[in-house]
Amino acid sequence: MLRRLRQIAKVAESVLSTSSVVIRARENVIPAQYQQQVASLHASHVALKYNKKSSRASEDLDSDDEANDEFKDERDSKVVKANVNSLRADLLLKSGLGMARNKVELHFYESKIRVNGKKLQKKSVQLDVGDEIDVIRGFSQTNPSHLVISRVVILSANDREEGLSVHLRRFKSLLIENYRGPNAYKSSEPATH
Repeated sequence: MLRRLRQIAKVAESVLSTSSVVIRARENVIPAQYQQQVASLHASHVALKYNKKSSRASEDLDSDDEANDEFKDERDSKVVKANVNSLRADLLLKSGLGMARNKVELHFYESKIRVNGKKLQKKSVQLDVGDEIDVIRGFSQTNPSHLVISRVVILSANDREEGLSVHLRRFKSLLIENYRGPNAYKSSEPATH
């Protein structure tokens, strides 16, 4: 309490340097008529401190971010904004689903990644806006002809000074029919929900 009173006294002394303000440094007492001013001064100082942070965050937003307000979260999905170096499938999965790079490689080598319904042949394949990347988590426990997947859909890609800024729609868990033909997923492991 005493320390806080001293801080208030210092703030009042530095800001209100009029001759009528008397601060008794020894007793750490501020005259009653100025206590309210000092308290409001302290509160506004704290408010300015926090406003600086929020204004700095708003300065980081670019005008093109405001133009992409049409991407809204849906019931089962979330729109994620990420900065990537290119539109490689592995980079988009890593940033879209928040996966570690070694997990993406593991899923690739187990043939659990599909792009627009087709098996991913190369991790470094370049994708376009509108492409869907699926990571197969396994067969559905209730219906073995369906798969449980995680999906990332590329909504937009804009050039930046360093790389690209992309908006991705992320579905953490979707139930879909198994793929057809050579792209069908064949495994005996059950899905983990």
